[in-house]
Amino acid sequence: MKLIAGIDEAGRGSVIGPMVIAGTVFKEEDIEKLVEINVRDSKELKPHSRKMLLEKILELACSWKLVLVSAKEIDSETRRSGGEGITNLEAKIFAEILNNLKPDIAYIDLPSINVEKFREKLTMNLTHSCVLILEHEADKKYPVTAAASIIAKVHRDEEVRKLREKFGDFGSGYPHDPRTREFLKKIFKTNSEAREHVRWSWRTINNLAQSRLEDHEV
Repeated sequence: MKLIAGIDEAGRGSVIGPMVIAGTVFKEEDIEKLVEINVRDSKELKPHSRKMLLEKILELACSWKLVLVSAKEIDSETRRSGGEGITNLEAKIFAEILNNLKPDIAYIDLPSINVEKFREKLTMNLTHSCVLILEHEADKKYPVTAAASIIAKVHRDEEVRKLREKFGDFGSGYPHDPRTREFLKKIFKTNSEAREHVRWSWRTINNLAQSRLEDHEV
């Protein structure tokens, strides 16, 4: 009996809130059941559909693991902060998940443009040996990766919901969202507790800081 894993993340490009990385493992003979219940890339599903599928996914899964990566931890790893970069951080966490789940094969949504470099970083941190399938948009191609993407997305949405309840509606938390950008401008020079959940090393923050300076020029 082969164990097949999928790994994916939610919130990698967000400027507010955590990145959530999920891994899940299934018996090979249960993969077809994921197709039957219409598991697919979480971005193609509405929130209520993701939640319904989550319950079914967890019933089918042999095991699963979730890692929440805080804004502070992400900031500490960015190259702007002197770290090795967020991709290196992901490689370590992916390895942690695989070491825990111990699959025979893992289908991973590749976060790097350089497949072999990421494979090398990932392998360096692995204590468990398995076949690694690293592909861009793996969540669109493989049901196990899509299942992981749903787990990650549902939990990320829940974390964002809690933050909105506490600090007000800041939109999606992504840089392109006007509400997110306005919220960041509002808390930029405050002592708001919301600051703990912002990735201050993101280029978006530098751009907003510059725009605030320009707003106050006379």
